[in-house]
Amino acid sequence: MTYDPTQLDDLEMLTLLAKGLICYLGRLRIGEKDPFPYPDSLLRGFNQLRIACILQGVDRAKHPCSIPEFVEIWGRLPLLAWPLKLEISAYTFSNGDYLIEPGLDHRPTQLCKELAELLGKSVSQIS
Repeated sequence: MTYDPTQLDDLEMLTLLAKGLICYLGRLRIGEKDPFPYPDSLLRGFNQLRIACILQGVDRAKHPCSIPEFVEIWGRLPLLAWPLKLEISAYTFSNGDYLIEPGLDHRPTQLCKELAELLGKSVSQIS
């Protein structure tokens, strides 16, 4: 099987980001300043996000440059405010959909938790 980075699945990307964020945020909550090495799922989701930004022509200045920047900026933005279009047929996002609770340091949202749970299921069964 050949990997084709142009055939990205936004739901898979979000589930990877969510699962990795939960682990990363948990490590921040217990006092780690920079939880390195980063969780594998967070790295994989981050790489897919960077590729999606490139494929969708997002201005390079708006790409997340690092995991900590993704967490601090993108994780705290509503998903509808991300500078790329997410195409997920199984879910319609609202203005209140975040991965990290606004105003609460290092707390994943319920949506983030639900997305992380999907990682164990077959994405094709969901979408």
